[in-house]
Amino acid sequence: MKPLTVKDCLCAGVSRVLEEDRPRPGEARTFFAVFRESTDNGIFCGLATERDIVQHPDWIFADLVEHRESMSIAPSIDVHNALKIMDQLGLDAVPVLDEQHYIGVVTRQSMLEKLLKREQLLLQETRRLKDQLASEHELIVGWAKKLEELHDASRNLLSVLAHTSVQKDVLQSGIEALAKLLEARYGAIGILAESGQLKHFIHTGLSERQVQDIGRFPEGKGLLGVVIQDNVSLRIENISKDPRSVGFPPNHPPMKSFLAVPISHNGKVYGRIYLCDKKGGESFSHGDEELALSFSNSLSLVLDNAHEMAEVKRARKRLHYMAHFDFLTGLPNRALLNDRIEQAVAHAQRSGDMVGILFIDMDNFKLVNDSIGHALGDILLKKVAHRISHSIREEDTVARLGGDEFVVMLPAISETQDAAKVASKILESLKQPLEIQQHRVFVSVSIGISIYPNTSRNIEALLADADSAMYHAKKLGKSNYQFHTQDLTLSAQSYIKLEKHLRQALEKNEFTLHYQPQIDIKTGLIIGVEALLRWFNPELGEVSPNDFIPIAEETGFIVPIGVWVLNTACAQVRYWQQSGYSLRLAVNLSSRQFCQTHYQHYHRPPLLDAVLNALEETGLPPGLLELEITEGTLMQHVDTALEILNSLKSRGVRLSLDDFGTGYSSLSYLKRFPIDALKIDKSFVRDITVDSSDKAIVSAITLMAQQLKLEVVAEGVESREQLEFLRELRCDYVQGYYFSKPLPAEEVAVLLRKGCAP
Repeated sequence: MKPLTVKDCLCAGVSRVLEEDRPRPGEARTFFAVFRESTDNGIFCGLATERDIVQHPDWIFADLVEHRESMSIAPSIDVHNALKIMDQLGLDAVPVLDEQHYIGVVTRQSMLEKLLKREQLLLQETRRLKDQLASEHELIVGWAKKLEELHDASRNLLSVLAHTSVQKDVLQSGIEALAKLLEARYGAIGILAESGQLKHFIHTGLSERQVQDIGRFPEGKGLLGVVIQDNVSLRIENISKDPRSVGFPPNHPPMKSFLAVPISHNGKVYGRIYLCDKKGGESFSHGDEELALSFSNSLSLVLDNAHEMAEVKRARKRLHYMAHFDFLTGLPNRALLNDRIEQAVAHAQRSGDMVGILFIDMDNFKLVNDSIGHALGDILLKKVAHRISHSIREEDTVARLGGDEFVVMLPAISETQDAAKVASKILESLKQPLEIQQHRVFVSVSIGISIYPNTSRNIEALLADADSAMYHAKKLGKSNYQFHTQDLTLSAQSYIKLEKHLRQALEKNEFTLHYQPQIDIKTGLIIGVEALLRWFNPELGEVSPNDFIPIAEETGFIVPIGVWVLNTACAQVRYWQQSGYSLRLAVNLSSRQFCQTHYQHYHRPPLLDAVLNALEETGLPPGLLELEITEGTLMQHVDTALEILNSLKSRGVRLSLDDFGTGYSSLSYLKRFPIDALKIDKSFVRDITVDSSDKAIVSAITLMAQQLKLEVVAEGVESREQLEFLRELRCDYVQGYYFSKPLPAEEVAVLLRKGCAP
């Protein structure tokens, strides 16, 4: 059977829709192919899923597919390569396009079902062949009864049919029986390899000396080549008169009469049989040809059956591999890992040993993946898997659960510190950078450890406990390992609960903005506000930014939240401007927003796009918007940040360096980046009236900024004494609880009407 391709495995029931359509309530479709202009011959825009509709029920189909990276595969790709591609991309379904022409949708399940159906067909064909073998067996037995004088020879012939694999001794018995039956002086069976060359050449009637003189197999270029290439029988009375006889080796014994038949079934030629010179001197008859064909047909069934059984075994082997191993790294998957953990735990119960589980998660993998691209990200995962695999014992198991998550299972350890030693070895193995094409990539991992039976006594709990310990390791600064405790479990459960609500907070309009006034230290007037995000959840209550901002950063939710903050804050300050109050608006930017460097569907970086869209949609003058960036963000994304900041600066947007003094504080970066202002961190302002070191730091920052012609904003001003000290330094602007805490927009409006700080 021909190999299965993607085109053979298309998923049924895909609905064609236009991009301006909206999902109809209750429509029972899993996938929607979205087209522009026409569902019959329009431009294919992308694939929407039932999950997309559930998440965004009010969106049109164009919105559902607009921000998704367009991935597709060709219909001619075989299913195993397609499954590998989908596994690398982390997809369960993908469109099938033929030169941009939409063919359909293929899913992992549709391909596996087709493979299983192919296996069933192979088994059915095997049973049919066996029945056909039995029928042929009966036919040859009938012929043998009619040829009583050659009873012994025909019995040897029938013995071939009792085998399902090609064995030289069986073929030898077969050609000897056929030659005896037809009274031929010479005979041979040639079996072809997949390459078309002879793999087996079994002969009779030739002495060892004659075989040595021949020296090589017949090449199949002459008469035998016709038999194989045209899949036809040849019966010739005088071979010397046929020009095609030149294909025989020059030292082959002289021949006159000749009979050759192909060994073939359903158009596939497995080889050929030839016989020469009947001992009585007469030519081969039509009956001889029929008998030889019957023999070759029976032999072809044996060969075909062996071939089909080999295909079934290979298909089963491939299915077994797909069910138990990760296609990208070749490591065991979750199913095989669970099986091995179960065996290790069962052994530990009998021996009294312990089993260690190490849950490993790469630190900041999404940032790295977005920076170097998904293709190189896959190479990175394979290299990390390789280093982990070389850090463990032969009896240990390392598995990939998906994404950047790995698990190491340590069977038969005697103490918990054995697991700690392995974790340390893994951390050490990843300290050296990984070379990926032209990139030198530094990676680290966080590791959580659970121990059977100390931590838990079942597989799911062991993995869950190690997972929660891994999260704790990340909170402690990453690139370390932590053991599981009950406190960690509660902490992990809280984290998961907070993340679940955070995913829905934007859609449920649970976010609000508060604004903290910024005061001109000379006049005491409010010159601007800093927009600060607040979150109230009906179940969790008021959630501190210190709790949810790190989770939003880690999960990437901060990107859409940041877009909402920009749009909402710009609209509010524009409203105040139209009401007669012209204020500067300070908005914090996230490191995640800078790491979006792969923007195939955008004409410009997404962050730049978000800022300019907010200004355009609200009408806020660019000079009233000030974007605050931390030193850490600049250091992580130097080239990207410089490109984006220069673009923003060229459009009139102000830029300030937030929390100055707490990070790298590199003067070279102050010179290189188009910064307008420095914000002195409140940790320095808090004790400037009592701590000489803080006084010196704040004084130095202020003086340096003045020399560089940068404005200075001091955060966290809470007392008159702090204010007077900053005024003496000629600091430009201040903000803090001495003037006002962050307020809702309506309360800020009250202050604006007063015209000055409270």
